[in-house]
Amino acid sequence: MTQSPAQGESASGGIPSNPFQGWPLDKSYVAKATPKRGSGWDIRILAYDADAKDQARLVGMTDCATLNQLEEKAWDFVRALTDDPDVYVAAAPDIGDDELMTRVIQAWAAMRDAKNAEAEAARRTREVVKELRDRGLSVTDIAFLTHVSRGRVSQLLI
Repeated sequence: MTQSPAQGESASGGIPSNPFQGWPLDKSYVAKATPKRGSGWDIRILAYDADAKDQARLVGMTDCATLNQLEEKAWDFVRALTDDPDVYVAAAPDIGDDELMTRVIQAWAAMRDAKNAEAEAARRTREVVKELRDRGLSVTDIAFLTHVSRGRVSQLLI
């Protein structure tokens, strides 16, 4: 059974079709990080132009050593421009290959889905371990049935 995408998501891998849906464009900034030669990232801070809503204008540049600093650096730059508490900042790397970036985002979605599935499996295992014990099965037999160690069964019964 297929599901239609959630509001704001595209049909391809759950990637938002419009990540700025609901954001006031006059209070929105985009930080695009491109790799520098050697190491580090150049960050271009863009703001949407009220006179040309389909275009953004460059308001400044900064840089960061690694991508894990991108969002913080972007926010620091925007806070230096305005003290408006209601601004929005979207920060993302621009690796110059949209298809590859799409695959990166799909990999993130797959990891998220795997973590959710793992959490659901753990929840179900806890439930079934308790039900099997309530029926009088031994820890050894429960471990065999659920494919977890005897020690893990004992932990789940606490």
